[in-house]
Amino acid sequence: MKSKEHSFSYLMELIIVIFFFAISTTFCVTFIVQAKQRQAQATSLSQTLLKAESMIATMQAHPKIAPDQLFDVQKIDDSTYQGDHFSLIIYQDEVKHGVIKIYEDDKCLNELPFVIGGNHDE
Repeated sequence: MKSKEHSFSYLMELIIVIFFFAISTTFCVTFIVQAKQRQAQATSLSQTLLKAESMIATMQAHPKIAPDQLFDVQKIDDSTYQGDHFSLIIYQDEVKHGVIKIYEDDKCLNELPFVIGGNHDE
């Protein structure tokens, strides 16, 4: 009789341990998947930031050429251009300047203001 009780308690303990490890594994896998998704988002943002910095440098080197001729962007109106994950807005005041807004799922993640220089209408 004691043997059966001992076997039953051992079996219950084993089931509880297996259940605990199953739940722990589920949480760990969830955290790993979330970390991988965040890494992919961070990589995408980093690549878009590098592209934006490169665009700013190119526009400063070629201030008279329109951005849609320099880059793979779609012209929305006279001062707005749309790219894959960003929009480019150029203002023509005393000084030519603008902002590059980086988006993900219609949420603005970052804004990069820049100055190209004076009016280049000469």
